[in-house]
Amino acid sequence: MDDALDAVVSVAPNWLGQWGPFAVVMGLLFAAWLFTRKVFAVQKSHGADTRYREQGTRLAFRLSGLLLAISTIPMNGELRGQLLSLVGLLMSAAIALSSTSVMGNLMAGFMLRTVNSFRAGDYIEFRGELGRVSQRGLLHVEFQNETSELVTVPNLLLVQEPYNVVRASGTVVSAEVSLGYDVDRRDIETALLSAIEAAELENGFVQIRNLGDFSVNYRASGWLKEAALLVSARSRLRGKILDALHDAGIEIVSPNFMNQRPLPADLKFIPKRKVTRQPDEDRSGHAEEILFSKAEVASAVEQLQGKIKKLKDQLNAEPVEGEEAPDRDELKTALGLLTEELEQARELAKAEVARDKGNHEEEDESTDEPAQAEEQPPKLKT
Repeated sequence: MDDALDAVVSVAPNWLGQWGPFAVVMGLLFAAWLFTRKVFAVQKSHGADTRYREQGTRLAFRLSGLLLAISTIPMNGELRGQLLSLVGLLMSAAIALSSTSVMGNLMAGFMLRTVNSFRAGDYIEFRGELGRVSQRGLLHVEFQNETSELVTVPNLLLVQEPYNVVRASGTVVSAEVSLGYDVDRRDIETALLSAIEAAELENGFVQIRNLGDFSVNYRASGWLKEAALLVSARSRLRGKILDALHDAGIEIVSPNFMNQRPLPADLKFIPKRKVTRQPDEDRSGHAEEILFSKAEVASAVEQLQGKIKKLKDQLNAEPVEGEEAPDRDELKTALGLLTEELEQARELAKAEVARDKGNHEEEDESTDEPAQAEEQPPKLKT
């Protein structure tokens, strides 16, 4: 320590006196931070996501500044050692108590980032609630649920409790229906398989989940390639199951169904289909666009960043002997287009954040001015 201080004193100007080492070290640390910020700015301009690394680097600079300040401020050597011991003791205590503190969520965030089991835009089911990840931070993970509400979950909970992640490459979509014992299971399986095919799902199969006291529980499942349309696919499958069972003459009423009205024995509870001249509107993905708007934008940003990284790797890669070299001009053109798309996606993400902040400001203004709120009709939030 003394040798290092002597080296810094030899570099520091004489007019600074005893504060020379402190001024030199703080100046170098500030210059290093400015250089690091410049590097992060350049990476952002090229489409890289630096939010997580920037937060960690800022924390590292603050801890380093504290330790260097204690080491270089002119004071008694014994007092300096006591202060360093105190800082070490506080850091040890923070780590020891990290299970229920900010340090715990911080370390859990690093763990989730290392495991990388999900990313922005992925569907995640936690504590029985399904949503799409919209943001991953140092201390928490934010996702939008099926009512488009933003749910914040501390990183520590995700480390301690299990959660389900829907793979981006595809997932199984299922729907269950309870039918009576008086219907042949082969007829039911045929109708359910036709419903799976009509719902545009692949590799469909039917399972008998439970033989109850009064009814049989069937599950119809199929493979969905576009995992982003999970909510719409589930709704579409249930609708096709209704149509297929009704078309096959199968009542969707188990023996639990009770009605006090006297009805004919040959009456079937199948609704009459209305003849429509116009075909049903194709609204695939419309629900996801409304419910998971913020998560959709975050997913688009990450996908564009991945494509940009691949193009950069192709540009920097050395050509392999015997293989045709890629067209660098074409790669640069594609890289420029993707960079423009990334900027547009980031602008949309900023607009989503600004809209959330605007809604909070409107709520605050409405509570501050109750008289005006009574005179004017309430505004619809978009």
